[in-house]
Amino acid sequence: MNNKRSLNEVLTLTRFNDKKLKVCDPALNNFSVIEDLYVTQEAYLKSETCPEAMSIFIVTNGSGKINLNLEEVDIQENSLVQLVTGNINEVFIESQSLLISGVSFTRDFIEEMGIMTEFLPNIFSFFSSGSFLAWNLKPEDTNTIKHQIRLLAEYANNFTTHPYGKEILVHTFYVFLFEIEALRMKYSGSTYFPFSRQEIHVHKFMKLVQQQFRKVRAIKDYASQLNVSAKHLTEIVKQFTGKNASEMITEQVIKEAKILLKDPQLSIGEIAYKLYFSDQSFFGKYFKRQTGISPKTYRESVFINQHTDRNLLYEAKRFSYGG
Repeated sequence: MNNKRSLNEVLTLTRFNDKKLKVCDPALNNFSVIEDLYVTQEAYLKSETCPEAMSIFIVTNGSGKINLNLEEVDIQENSLVQLVTGNINEVFIESQSLLISGVSFTRDFIEEMGIMTEFLPNIFSFFSSGSFLAWNLKPEDTNTIKHQIRLLAEYANNFTTHPYGKEILVHTFYVFLFEIEALRMKYSGSTYFPFSRQEIHVHKFMKLVQQQFRKVRAIKDYASQLNVSAKHLTEIVKQFTGKNASEMITEQVIKEAKILLKDPQLSIGEIAYKLYFSDQSFFGKYFKRQTGISPKTYRESVFINQHTDRNLLYEAKRFSYGG
């Protein structure tokens, strides 16, 4: 590697960033997508936001070298590259420019959108392990990924204007993840990834939380099911997810509570019962301690926002039709 390269010849790709697109859009809970971006030797691309994001991009033209956590890898047309949070990611461009398309997202985006499937732990662990640096795809696989990114770009742009923007984006992102998982199976040479014992415990913990958070909220109870100490479970969950184990349980409870509070047919007392709180008062105190507002106030704010959104959508349609 030529150490004499000037700083502006180095492309730092810790996060996608482009003037035409919103990066880590709060409305999309830190999701961004770039389609057909030309990156020249003079370009410098960096975003300090969303440090926990994961980025995947496909090279559709050009060539260069990428330094992933101090390991140099050649990239070229049809290279699929994934950038891990916390790694040193630099790209040295050998041709006039690189043409790339890609997606950047966070675990919070996946959780907020309600996306959770059996294979997701495989994807995150496989990427975070550093075993995947870059794959040279077959042209037909490149076309598949480009097509999915094109759809994601379209639906991300229409997220706030389409009445079913979230549902369409989530469905398309599901398909994108399935395609990435299929490539993992195809290009890694196996249908499974050999997780470490600690990773297996974290994955099992996350699955148990999804299944039992309504009834089980104590770390020691999850640790007992995994045959590890509560201290050890707390440490490894923090190591692999960046979050406290108790925080993950609480987040799941609050997310479920918010979903239930959006249902006007359920009383707050019924919601407390569904979440296995001893009574409505205890649920109210728990919810307020975590969110800063009472369940009743949250429910009222949701209904107000829904009413406002419907009015804005009606006005936008009326204006577009010349009404």
